[in-house]
Amino acid sequence: MRTVFHYITITILCSAVVVMVAVLGLKNRQIDTLRHELALAKHTAEARKLMVEEARVLQKAVSDYNQVLKVTVTAYNAEEGQTDADPLIAASMRKVREGTVAVSRDLFDQGWVFGKKIRIEGLGIFEINDLMNKRYKKRVDVFMWDKDQARAFGKRVFKAALLSI
Repeated sequence: MRTVFHYITITILCSAVVVMVAVLGLKNRQIDTLRHELALAKHTAEARKLMVEEARVLQKAVSDYNQVLKVTVTAYNAEEGQTDADPLIAASMRKVREGTVAVSRDLFDQGWVFGKKIRIEGLGIFEINDLMNKRYKKRVDVFMWDKDQARAFGKRVFKAALLSI
């Protein structure tokens, strides 16, 4: 009788362990799902925070300078045909680099000068480093190393703001 009782007890305990392991596996999957959802929520919150910050910067530019303009935006490369005799040096006497732009001289005369930052809606924030040929008006030229990428960029119209940062 005792042996049967021990056998039943061991069987019940083993069954309980199996059930607990299954429950633990289910809980671990639920925890993994919650971690994934939390990471996604954090990413979404960060993206929203960046969008709000961009809107704040643009609004500050509007109120501080009233310098938001619709401009034609193109792209250029470090080639003599697109620049002067020294394509690696900008009009600011600094090296050309990604994240910089050339501006038309009419914008330069309005205070869009070397070292100032501009925000081109949908593209980001750039530093003014170069000047365009005097034949262009209300125009910004984004520097790109890749010639094919610059060609693919083409010619577009964007809102651009002179920033006070």
